Amino acid sequence: MIGLNVTRALTTKYNDPLSAGRVQTPTLAMILEQEQHIQRFNPKEYWKITAMIGSLKTEWHNNKGEKRIFNEDRAQTILEKIKDKQAIIQSVTKKEKQENQPLPYDLTGLQQDANKRFGFSAKRTLNLLQTLYERYKLVTYPRTDSRYLTQDMETTMLERLKSISSAYKADVAPALKSKGKVLANKVFNNSKVTDHHAIIPTEETLFINDLASDERKIYDLIVRRFLALFYSAYRYETVQTTFTVEGEIFLAHDTFIKDPGFKTVVEKSQSMTKQSSLSLHKGSVFPVKAAQVEKKLTEPPQRLSEADLLEKMEKYSLGTPATRADIIEKLLQSQSIDRQNGRLFPTPKGKQLIELVNDDLKSPELTSQWEKQLEDIAKGNGNPQAFKKNIRTRAEFLVSEIKQSEQSYKAHNLTGSKCPECSSFLKEIKGKDGKILICSSQECHYRRRKEPKLSQKRCSQCHKRMEIHNGQAGLYFQCKHCNNVEKADDKKKKISKREERQLLNKYNKKDELFNNPLADALKSALKESSDK
Repeated sequence: MIGLNVTRALTTKYNDPLSAGRVQTPTLAMILEQEQHIQRFNPKEYWKITAMIGSLKTEWHNNKGEKRIFNEDRAQTILEKIKDKQAIIQSVTKKEKQENQPLPYDLTGLQQDANKRFGFSAKRTLNLLQTLYERYKLVTYPRTDSRYLTQDMETTMLERLKSISSAYKADVAPALKSKGKVLANKVFNNSKVTDHHAIIPTEETLFINDLASDERKIYDLIVRRFLALFYSAYRYETVQTTFTVEGEIFLAHDTFIKDPGFKTVVEKSQSMTKQSSLSLHKGSVFPVKAAQVEKKLTEPPQRLSEADLLEKMEKYSLGTPATRADIIEKLLQSQSIDRQNGRLFPTPKGKQLIELVNDDLKSPELTSQWEKQLEDIAKGNGNPQAFKKNIRTRAEFLVSEIKQSEQSYKAHNLTGSKCPECSSFLKEIKGKDGKILICSSQECHYRRRKEPKLSQKRCSQCHKRMEIHNGQAGLYFQCKHCNNVEKADDKKKKISKREERQLLNKYNKKDELFNNPLADALKSALKESSDK
Protein backbone atom coordinates (compact mmCIF):
# COMPACT_ATOMS: atom_id res chain seq x y z
CA MET A 1 0.00 0.00 0.00
CA ILE A 2 2.70 2.51 1.00
CA GLY A 3 5.42 1.51 -1.45
CA LEU A 4 3.23 1.08 -4.52
CA ASN A 5 1.45 4.43 -4.18
CA VAL A 6 4.47 6.49 -3.13
CA THR A 7 6.57 5.00 -5.95
CA ARG A 8 3.90 5.83 -8.53
CA ALA A 9 3.51 9.35 -7.18
CA LEU A 10 7.25 10.07 -7.27
CA THR A 11 7.72 8.54 -10.72
CA THR A 12 4.89 10.48 -12.36
CA LYS A 13 5.68 13.72 -10.52
CA TYR A 14 9.38 13.80 -11.46
CA ASN A 15 9.26 11.85 -14.73
CA ASP A 16 11.89 9.31 -13.65
CA PRO A 17 11.67 5.81 -12.15
CA LEU A 18 11.86 6.65 -8.42
CA SER A 19 11.17 3.82 -6.03
CA ALA A 20 10.29 4.28 -2.35
CA GLY A 21 8.74 2.17 0.39
CA ARG A 22 8.44 1.60 4.12
CA VAL A 23 11.51 -0.73 4.16
CA GLN A 24 13.71 0.36 1.26
CA THR A 25 13.52 4.09 2.06
CA PRO A 26 14.77 3.89 5.69
CA THR A 27 17.40 1.41 4.46
CA LEU A 28 18.56 3.97 1.88
CA ALA A 29 18.48 6.66 4.58
CA MET A 30 20.86 4.64 6.77
CA ILE A 31 23.36 4.33 3.91
CA LEU A 32 23.10 8.06 3.22
CA GLU A 33 23.51 8.90 6.92
CA GLN A 34 26.76 6.93 7.02
CA GLU A 35 27.95 8.74 3.90
CA GLN A 36 27.22 12.08 5.57
CA HIS A 37 29.28 11.04 8.61
CA ILE A 38 32.18 10.30 6.27
CA GLN A 39 31.83 13.59 4.38
CA ARG A 40 31.74 15.62 7.61
CA PHE A 41 34.82 13.86 8.99
CA ASN A 42 37.98 15.95 9.37
CA PRO A 43 41.16 13.91 9.92
CA LYS A 44 43.38 14.93 12.83
CA GLU A 45 47.02 14.18 13.48
CA TYR A 46 47.93 12.32 16.64
CA TRP A 47 50.95 10.53 18.05
CA LYS A 48 51.42 7.21 19.88
CA ILE A 49 54.39 6.18 22.02
CA THR A 50 55.47 2.55 22.21
CA ALA A 51 58.36 0.90 24.01
CA MET A 52 59.79 -2.54 24.71
CA ILE A 53 59.97 -3.15 28.46
CA GLY A 54 61.76 -6.41 29.06
CA SER A 55 60.21 -8.67 26.42
CA LEU A 56 56.82 -6.94 26.48
CA LYS A 57 55.59 -4.43 23.92
CA THR A 58 53.90 -1.57 25.76
CA GLU A 59 51.94 1.56 24.88
CA TRP A 60 51.78 4.90 26.67
CA HIS A 61 48.42 5.78 28.28
CA ASN A 62 47.32 8.79 30.28
CA ASN A 63 45.48 8.38 33.60
CA LYS A 64 42.12 8.32 31.74
CA GLY A 65 43.16 5.40 29.53
CA GLU A 66 43.64 7.50 26.36
CA LYS A 67 46.67 6.46 24.31
CA ARG A 68 46.54 9.16 21.62
CA ILE A 69 48.46 12.42 22.03
CA PHE A 70 47.21 15.32 19.90
CA ASN A 71 50.28 17.50 20.46
CA GLU A 72 53.57 16.56 18.82
CA ASP A 73 55.71 18.60 21.24
CA ARG A 74 54.16 16.83 24.21
CA ALA A 75 54.76 13.42 22.59
CA GLN A 76 58.41 14.24 21.95
CA THR A 77 58.83 15.53 25.52
CA ILE A 78 57.49 12.26 26.97
CA LEU A 79 59.72 10.24 24.64
CA GLU A 80 62.88 12.07 25.75
CA LYS A 81 61.77 11.71 29.35
CA ILE A 82 61.54 7.88 29.28
CA LYS A 83 64.40 6.97 26.92
CA ASP A 84 66.88 4.49 28.50
CA LYS A 85 65.13 4.78 31.87
CA GLN A 86 63.87 2.04 34.21
CA ALA A 87 60.27 0.82 34.26
CA ILE A 88 58.65 -0.37 37.49
CA ILE A 89 55.68 -2.76 37.54
CA GLN A 90 52.81 -1.14 39.45
CA SER A 91 50.31 -3.95 38.99
CA VAL A 92 49.71 -7.27 37.23
CA THR A 93 46.01 -8.01 36.67
CA LYS A 94 45.05 -11.52 35.59
CA LYS A 95 41.51 -12.54 34.66
CA GLU A 96 40.25 -15.92 33.53
CA LYS A 97 37.49 -15.55 30.97
CA GLN A 98 35.19 -17.85 29.05
CA GLU A 99 33.43 -17.53 25.70
CA ASN A 100 30.48 -19.85 25.30
CA GLN A 101 29.71 -21.79 22.16
CA PRO A 102 27.99 -19.71 19.46
CA LEU A 103 24.47 -20.71 18.50
CA PRO A 104 23.77 -22.07 14.99
CA TYR A 105 23.04 -19.62 12.21
CA ASP A 106 19.83 -17.88 11.34
CA LEU A 107 19.67 -16.50 7.78
CA THR A 108 20.80 -12.97 8.64
CA GLY A 109 23.76 -14.18 10.71
CA LEU A 110 24.91 -16.46 7.91
CA GLN A 111 24.61 -13.66 5.34
CA GLN A 112 26.67 -11.37 7.58
CA ASP A 113 29.48 -13.91 8.06
CA ALA A 114 29.53 -14.87 4.37
CA ASN A 115 29.85 -11.18 3.49
CA LYS A 116 32.71 -10.65 5.96
CA ARG A 117 34.57 -13.85 5.07
CA PHE A 118 34.00 -14.20 1.34
CA GLY A 119 32.53 -10.87 0.19
CA PHE A 120 29.26 -12.57 -0.83
CA SER A 121 26.23 -10.33 -1.21
CA ALA A 122 23.18 -11.19 0.90
CA LYS A 123 21.39 -12.31 -2.26
CA ARG A 124 24.30 -14.54 -3.32
CA THR A 125 24.36 -16.25 0.07
CA LEU A 126 20.61 -16.82 0.01
CA ASN A 127 20.77 -18.34 -3.49
CA LEU A 128 23.61 -20.70 -2.49
CA LEU A 129 21.78 -21.66 0.67
CA GLN A 130 18.59 -22.32 -1.26
CA THR A 131 20.53 -24.68 -3.55
CA LEU A 132 21.97 -26.58 -0.57
CA TYR A 133 18.44 -26.91 0.79
CA GLU A 134 16.43 -27.69 -2.34
CA ARG A 135 18.86 -29.50 -4.61
CA TYR A 136 21.22 -31.30 -2.24
CA LYS A 137 18.91 -31.59 0.82
CA LEU A 138 22.00 -30.98 2.98
CA VAL A 139 20.74 -28.14 5.21
CA THR A 140 17.49 -27.32 6.96
CA TYR A 141 15.05 -24.56 5.94
CA PRO A 142 17.08 -21.42 5.16
CA ARG A 143 14.65 -18.50 5.60
CA THR A 144 14.61 -18.55 9.38
CA ASP A 145 15.02 -15.88 12.04
CA SER A 146 15.74 -18.34 14.89
CA ARG A 147 19.10 -19.57 16.17
CA TYR A 148 17.63 -22.22 18.45
CA LEU A 149 16.50 -25.84 18.08
CA THR A 150 13.48 -27.64 19.50
CA GLN A 151 13.88 -30.17 22.31
CA ASP A 152 12.82 -33.14 20.15
CA MET A 153 15.77 -32.52 17.80
CA GLU A 154 18.26 -33.60 20.47
CA THR A 155 17.79 -37.24 19.46
CA THR A 156 18.71 -36.47 15.84
CA MET A 157 22.17 -35.04 16.59
CA LEU A 158 24.08 -38.31 16.26
CA GLU A 159 22.65 -39.05 12.80
CA ARG A 160 23.47 -35.54 11.61
CA LEU A 161 27.06 -35.99 12.79
CA LYS A 162 27.36 -39.31 10.95
CA SER A 163 26.02 -37.73 7.74
CA ILE A 164 28.88 -35.17 7.62
CA SER A 165 31.66 -37.42 8.97
CA SER A 166 33.07 -38.32 5.55
CA ALA A 167 34.30 -34.76 4.97
CA TYR A 168 34.84 -33.71 8.61
CA LYS A 169 36.28 -36.89 10.08
CA ALA A 170 38.74 -35.34 12.55
CA ASP A 171 36.33 -32.62 13.69
CA VAL A 172 33.40 -35.01 14.15
CA ALA A 173 35.42 -37.71 15.98
CA PRO A 174 35.19 -36.23 19.52
CA ALA A 175 31.43 -35.69 19.13
CA LEU A 176 30.88 -39.23 17.84
CA LYS A 177 32.92 -40.58 20.75
CA SER A 178 30.52 -38.93 23.18
CA LYS A 179 27.58 -40.31 21.14
CA GLY A 180 26.46 -36.91 19.90
CA LYS A 181 26.15 -35.26 23.29
CA VAL A 182 25.59 -31.52 22.89
CA LEU A 183 27.61 -29.47 25.40
CA ALA A 184 25.80 -26.22 24.57
CA ASN A 185 22.42 -27.31 25.97
CA LYS A 186 21.00 -23.76 25.78
CA VAL A 187 20.49 -24.34 22.04
CA PHE A 188 17.42 -26.50 22.76
CA ASN A 189 14.69 -24.01 23.59
CA ASN A 190 11.17 -24.46 22.22
CA SER A 191 10.07 -20.99 23.32
CA LYS A 192 12.70 -19.32 21.12
CA VAL A 193 11.83 -21.23 17.93
CA THR A 194 9.25 -19.36 15.86
CA ASP A 195 8.13 -20.76 12.49
CA HIS A 196 11.47 -22.48 11.80
CA HIS A 197 14.50 -23.54 13.82
CA ALA A 198 18.15 -22.61 13.19
CA ILE A 199 20.04 -23.66 10.04
CA ILE A 200 21.94 -26.92 10.64
CA PRO A 201 23.00 -29.94 8.53
CA THR A 202 20.38 -32.58 7.75
CA GLU A 203 20.77 -36.37 8.06
CA GLU A 204 21.36 -36.54 4.28
CA THR A 205 24.69 -38.23 3.49
CA LEU A 206 27.26 -35.68 2.36
CA PHE A 207 29.22 -36.05 -0.89
CA ILE A 208 31.42 -32.99 -0.56
CA ASN A 209 32.89 -33.24 -4.09
CA ASP A 210 29.40 -32.73 -5.56
CA LEU A 211 29.36 -29.15 -4.27
CA ALA A 212 30.68 -26.18 -6.23
CA SER A 213 33.34 -24.01 -4.58
CA ASP A 214 30.97 -21.30 -3.31
CA GLU A 215 28.37 -23.86 -2.19
CA ARG A 216 31.08 -25.58 -0.17
CA LYS A 217 32.06 -22.30 1.52
CA ILE A 218 28.51 -21.68 2.75
CA TYR A 219 28.06 -25.32 3.78
CA ASP A 220 31.35 -25.23 5.68
CA LEU A 221 30.22 -22.19 7.69
CA ILE A 222 27.00 -23.99 8.67
CA VAL A 223 28.75 -27.25 9.58
CA ARG A 224 31.45 -25.64 11.71
CA ARG A 225 28.91 -23.54 13.61
CA PHE A 226 26.91 -26.75 14.17
CA LEU A 227 29.98 -28.69 15.36
CA ALA A 228 30.73 -25.95 17.90
CA LEU A 229 27.74 -27.20 19.91
CA PHE A 230 29.61 -30.43 20.72
CA TYR A 231 32.79 -28.77 21.96
CA SER A 232 33.53 -27.09 25.29
CA ALA A 233 33.57 -23.33 25.87
CA TYR A 234 36.67 -21.33 24.90
CA ARG A 235 38.67 -20.47 28.02
CA TYR A 236 41.50 -17.94 28.16
CA GLU A 237 43.37 -15.65 30.53
CA THR A 238 44.03 -11.94 30.05
CA VAL A 239 47.03 -10.30 31.68
CA GLN A 240 47.38 -6.52 31.96
CA THR A 241 50.71 -5.26 33.22
CA THR A 242 50.97 -1.63 34.29
CA PHE A 243 54.42 0.03 34.31
CA THR A 244 55.48 3.50 35.36
CA VAL A 245 58.48 5.20 33.80
CA GLU A 246 59.42 8.59 35.26
CA GLY A 247 55.78 9.10 36.23
CA GLU A 248 54.41 8.05 32.80
CA ILE A 249 52.09 5.01 32.45
CA PHE A 250 52.77 2.17 30.00
CA LEU A 251 50.48 -0.84 29.59
CA ALA A 252 51.05 -4.31 28.14
CA HIS A 253 48.20 -6.68 27.27
CA ASP A 254 48.50 -10.42 26.73
CA THR A 255 46.01 -13.22 26.15
CA PHE A 256 46.81 -16.83 26.95
CA ILE A 257 44.58 -19.66 25.77
CA LYS A 258 43.70 -22.20 28.48
CA ASP A 259 41.32 -24.36 26.43
CA PRO A 260 40.60 -23.64 22.73
CA GLY A 261 37.27 -25.48 23.03
CA PHE A 262 34.87 -24.84 20.17
CA LYS A 263 37.38 -22.58 18.40
CA THR A 264 39.19 -25.77 17.41
CA VAL A 265 36.53 -26.20 14.72
CA VAL A 266 35.22 -22.65 14.23
CA GLU A 267 38.58 -20.88 13.97
CA LYS A 268 41.06 -23.48 12.84
CA SER A 269 43.93 -21.00 12.89
CA GLN A 270 43.72 -20.74 16.69
CA SER A 271 46.90 -21.95 18.41
CA MET A 272 48.03 -22.13 21.99
CA THR A 273 49.92 -19.08 23.27
CA LYS A 274 52.74 -19.76 25.68
CA GLN A 275 53.10 -17.79 28.88
CA SER A 276 55.74 -15.07 28.80
CA SER A 277 59.08 -15.98 30.31
CA LEU A 278 59.15 -12.52 31.92
CA SER A 279 58.68 -12.69 35.70
CA LEU A 280 55.77 -10.36 36.35
CA HIS A 281 55.58 -9.12 39.94
CA LYS A 282 54.69 -5.78 41.44
CA GLY A 283 57.83 -3.76 42.07
CA SER A 284 59.98 -5.57 39.48
CA VAL A 285 62.24 -3.27 37.45
CA PHE A 286 63.05 -3.57 33.72
CA PRO A 287 64.94 -1.36 31.26
CA VAL A 288 63.05 0.66 28.63
CA LYS A 289 64.20 -0.23 25.13
CA ALA A 290 63.28 0.81 21.56
CA ALA A 291 61.00 3.66 22.64
CA GLN A 292 59.54 5.56 19.70
CA VAL A 293 56.87 8.04 18.64
CA GLU A 294 54.62 7.19 15.72
CA LYS A 295 52.57 9.78 13.86
CA LYS A 296 49.05 8.74 12.76
CA LEU A 297 45.82 10.21 11.41
CA THR A 298 42.34 9.65 12.79
CA GLU A 299 40.39 7.53 10.30
CA PRO A 300 36.90 8.27 8.98
CA PRO A 301 34.10 5.78 9.55
CA GLN A 302 33.86 3.18 6.81
CA ARG A 303 30.99 2.90 4.39
CA LEU A 304 28.54 0.16 5.31
CA SER A 305 29.17 -3.36 4.09
CA GLU A 306 26.17 -5.60 3.49
CA ALA A 307 26.95 -7.29 6.82
CA ASP A 308 26.74 -3.88 8.56
CA LEU A 309 23.52 -2.99 6.78
CA LEU A 310 21.89 -6.33 7.59
CA GLU A 311 22.71 -5.77 11.26
CA LYS A 312 21.04 -2.35 11.20
CA MET A 313 18.00 -3.69 9.33
CA GLU A 314 17.63 -6.47 11.90
CA LYS A 315 17.96 -3.99 14.77
CA TYR A 316 15.04 -1.89 13.48
CA SER A 317 12.99 -4.87 12.19
CA LEU A 318 13.29 -3.61 8.60
CA GLY A 319 12.02 -6.44 6.44
CA THR A 320 12.42 -10.10 7.35
CA PRO A 321 15.40 -12.47 6.98
CA ALA A 322 13.78 -13.70 3.76
CA THR A 323 13.30 -10.23 2.20
CA ARG A 324 16.35 -8.18 3.29
CA ALA A 325 18.59 -9.46 0.49
CA ASP A 326 15.96 -8.49 -2.10
CA ILE A 327 15.60 -5.01 -0.58
CA ILE A 328 19.35 -4.39 -0.95
CA GLU A 329 19.30 -5.73 -4.52
CA LYS A 330 16.32 -3.53 -5.35
CA LEU A 331 18.22 -0.43 -4.20
CA LEU A 332 21.18 -1.49 -6.33
CA GLN A 333 19.09 -2.23 -9.42
CA SER A 334 17.19 1.05 -9.16
CA GLN A 335 20.60 2.79 -8.99
CA SER A 336 19.75 4.49 -5.70
CA ILE A 337 22.92 2.95 -4.24
CA ASP A 338 26.07 1.41 -5.68
CA ARG A 339 28.62 -1.09 -4.43
CA GLN A 340 32.39 -0.67 -4.58
CA ASN A 341 34.99 -2.91 -2.93
CA GLY A 342 32.23 -4.58 -0.94
CA ARG A 343 30.94 -1.26 0.49
CA LEU A 344 27.63 0.49 -0.20
CA PHE A 345 27.18 4.18 -0.95
CA PRO A 346 24.33 6.39 -2.25
CA THR A 347 24.33 7.52 -5.87
CA PRO A 348 23.36 11.07 -6.94
CA LYS A 349 19.92 9.61 -7.68
CA GLY A 350 19.65 8.14 -4.19
CA LYS A 351 20.73 11.43 -2.57
CA GLN A 352 18.02 13.34 -4.46
CA LEU A 353 15.40 10.67 -3.82
CA ILE A 354 15.83 10.80 -0.06
CA GLU A 355 15.11 14.56 -0.16
CA LEU A 356 11.83 14.02 -2.03
CA VAL A 357 10.16 11.60 0.40
CA ASN A 358 8.36 12.35 3.64
CA ASP A 359 10.58 12.49 6.74
CA ASP A 360 8.50 9.84 8.54
CA LEU A 361 9.08 7.39 5.69
CA LYS A 362 12.88 7.76 6.10
CA SER A 363 12.69 6.74 9.75
CA PRO A 364 13.24 3.07 10.64
CA GLU A 365 11.19 3.66 13.80
CA LEU A 366 7.96 4.09 11.79
CA THR A 367 8.07 0.72 10.05
CA SER A 368 9.28 -0.84 13.30
CA GLN A 369 6.11 0.45 14.99
CA TRP A 370 3.99 -1.01 12.18
CA GLU A 371 5.73 -4.39 12.52
CA LYS A 372 5.00 -4.33 16.25
CA GLN A 373 1.33 -3.59 15.56
CA LEU A 374 1.20 -6.49 13.08
CA GLU A 375 2.71 -8.81 15.72
CA ASP A 376 0.01 -7.71 18.17
CA ILE A 377 -2.67 -8.44 15.56
CA ALA A 378 -1.17 -11.89 14.94
CA LYS A 379 -1.39 -12.58 18.69
CA GLY A 380 -4.99 -11.40 18.81
CA ASN A 381 -4.16 -8.20 20.70
CA GLY A 382 -4.67 -5.68 17.88
CA ASN A 383 -7.41 -4.36 15.62
CA PRO A 384 -6.70 -5.28 11.96
CA GLN A 385 -9.41 -2.97 10.57
CA ALA A 386 -8.05 0.03 12.44
CA PHE A 387 -4.53 -0.84 11.29
CA LYS A 388 -5.55 -1.04 7.62
CA LYS A 389 -7.48 2.22 7.87
CA ASN A 390 -4.43 3.94 9.36
CA ILE A 391 -2.18 2.63 6.55
CA ARG A 392 -4.62 3.84 3.87
CA THR A 393 -4.81 7.26 5.50
CA ARG A 394 -1.01 7.44 5.70
CA ALA A 395 -0.66 6.40 2.02
CA GLU A 396 -3.12 9.11 0.95
CA PHE A 397 -1.22 11.72 2.99
CA LEU A 398 2.16 10.71 1.54
CA VAL A 399 0.86 10.85 -2.05
CA SER A 400 -0.82 14.19 -1.42
CA GLU A 401 2.39 15.62 0.02
CA ILE A 402 4.36 14.54 -3.09
CA LYS A 403 1.74 16.11 -5.38
CA GLN A 404 1.93 19.44 -3.55
CA SER A 405 5.72 19.43 -3.21
CA GLU A 406 7.66 22.23 -4.88
CA GLN A 407 10.98 20.38 -4.75
CA SER A 408 12.82 19.82 -8.00
CA TYR A 409 14.55 16.73 -9.32
CA LYS A 410 17.08 16.35 -12.12
CA ALA A 411 18.01 12.96 -13.50
CA HIS A 412 21.73 12.61 -12.81
CA ASN A 413 22.31 10.28 -15.76
CA LEU A 414 21.05 12.50 -18.61
CA THR A 415 23.44 12.59 -21.56
CA GLY A 416 23.89 15.21 -24.28
CA SER A 417 22.58 12.78 -26.90
CA LYS A 418 19.00 12.96 -28.13
CA CYS A 419 16.56 10.17 -28.86
CA PRO A 420 16.29 9.55 -32.63
CA GLU A 421 12.56 8.84 -32.27
CA CYS A 422 11.25 11.71 -30.10
CA SER A 423 14.25 14.06 -29.64
CA SER A 424 14.17 13.80 -25.82
CA PHE A 425 17.51 13.47 -24.09
CA LEU A 426 18.86 9.97 -23.57
CA LYS A 427 19.73 8.60 -20.12
CA GLU A 428 22.59 6.25 -19.41
CA ILE A 429 21.85 3.28 -17.14
CA LYS A 430 23.75 0.18 -16.11
CA GLY A 431 22.65 -3.13 -17.55
CA LYS A 432 23.85 -6.62 -16.69
CA ASP A 433 25.98 -6.69 -19.84
CA GLY A 434 27.11 -3.07 -19.98
CA LYS A 435 25.79 0.47 -20.24
CA ILE A 436 22.48 1.18 -21.99
CA LEU A 437 21.04 4.41 -23.37
CA ILE A 438 17.29 4.85 -22.86
CA CYS A 439 14.92 7.67 -23.74
CA SER A 440 14.06 9.98 -20.83
CA SER A 441 10.48 10.34 -22.05
CA GLN A 442 8.01 8.03 -20.27
CA GLU A 443 6.00 7.69 -23.50
CA CYS A 444 8.97 6.65 -25.65
CA HIS A 445 10.49 3.18 -25.33
CA TYR A 446 13.65 3.69 -27.37
CA ARG A 447 16.79 2.06 -25.98
CA ARG A 448 20.08 0.84 -27.33
CA ARG A 449 23.31 -0.54 -26.03
CA LYS A 450 26.01 2.07 -25.52
CA GLU A 451 28.93 -0.32 -25.55
CA PRO A 452 29.52 -3.41 -27.69
CA LYS A 453 28.44 -6.66 -26.10
CA LEU A 454 31.09 -9.02 -24.76
CA SER A 455 30.91 -12.43 -26.37
CA GLN A 456 32.07 -15.73 -24.91
CA LYS A 457 34.75 -15.94 -27.61
CA ARG A 458 38.32 -15.63 -26.31
CA CYS A 459 41.01 -13.66 -28.09
CA SER A 460 43.62 -15.92 -29.72
CA GLN A 461 46.39 -13.54 -28.58
CA CYS A 462 45.60 -12.39 -25.03
CA HIS A 463 42.74 -14.81 -24.23
CA LYS A 464 40.40 -12.05 -22.98
CA ARG A 465 36.71 -12.04 -23.91
CA MET A 466 36.09 -10.27 -27.22
CA GLU A 467 33.48 -7.68 -28.20
CA ILE A 468 31.02 -8.61 -30.92
CA HIS A 469 30.45 -6.10 -33.77
CA ASN A 470 28.47 -5.96 -36.99
CA GLY A 471 30.25 -4.03 -39.77
CA GLN A 472 29.92 -3.69 -43.51
CA ALA A 473 31.72 -6.99 -44.02
CA GLY A 474 29.40 -8.74 -41.57
CA LEU A 475 29.80 -10.10 -38.07
CA TYR A 476 33.25 -9.85 -36.45
CA PHE A 477 34.94 -9.93 -33.04
CA GLN A 478 37.38 -7.39 -31.63
CA CYS A 479 39.54 -7.50 -28.51
CA LYS A 480 39.56 -4.15 -26.69
CA HIS A 481 42.72 -5.17 -24.84
CA CYS A 482 45.05 -5.86 -27.78
CA ASN A 483 42.88 -4.72 -30.74
CA ASN A 484 43.03 -8.16 -32.35
CA VAL A 485 40.18 -8.62 -34.88
CA GLU A 486 38.77 -11.99 -35.85
CA LYS A 487 36.07 -12.53 -38.44
CA ALA A 488 33.15 -14.73 -37.54
CA ASP A 489 33.46 -16.50 -40.91
CA ASP A 490 37.23 -17.12 -40.57
CA LYS A 491 37.47 -20.91 -40.73
CA LYS A 492 40.65 -20.99 -38.66
CA LYS A 493 39.20 -18.77 -35.96
CA LYS A 494 35.53 -19.51 -36.39
CA ILE A 495 33.42 -19.74 -33.27
CA SER A 496 31.66 -23.03 -32.62
CA LYS A 497 28.02 -23.66 -33.52
CA ARG A 498 27.29 -23.97 -29.82
CA GLU A 499 28.66 -20.47 -29.16
CA GLU A 500 26.76 -19.04 -32.12
CA ARG A 501 23.55 -20.50 -30.78
CA GLN A 502 24.30 -19.21 -27.28
CA LEU A 503 24.90 -15.71 -28.65
CA LEU A 504 21.77 -15.86 -30.79
CA ASN A 505 19.75 -17.00 -27.82
CA LYS A 506 21.05 -14.10 -25.73
CA TYR A 507 20.26 -11.53 -28.40
CA ASN A 508 16.81 -13.02 -29.03
CA LYS A 509 16.03 -12.65 -25.33
CA LYS A 510 17.64 -9.27 -24.65
CA ASP A 511 19.13 -7.34 -27.49
CA GLU A 512 16.08 -7.16 -29.74
CA LEU A 513 14.71 -4.93 -27.00
CA PHE A 514 17.60 -2.55 -27.61
CA ASN A 515 17.02 -2.10 -31.38
CA ASN A 516 20.29 -3.95 -31.91
CA PRO A 517 21.00 -5.26 -35.43
CA LEU A 518 23.34 -7.97 -34.12
CA ALA A 519 20.46 -10.36 -33.54
CA ASP A 520 19.51 -10.18 -37.22
CA ALA A 521 23.14 -10.58 -38.24
CA LEU A 522 23.50 -13.65 -36.04
CA LYS A 523 20.33 -15.15 -37.46
CA SER A 524 21.65 -14.67 -41.00
CA ALA A 525 25.03 -16.16 -40.07
CA LEU A 526 23.39 -19.19 -38.52
CA LYS A 527 21.06 -19.68 -41.46
CA GLU A 528 23.96 -19.56 -43.96
CA SER A 529 25.91 -22.00 -41.80
CA SER A 530 23.00 -24.47 -41.62
CA ASP A 531 22.38 -24.19 -45.39
CA LYS A 532 25.99 -25.19 -46.03
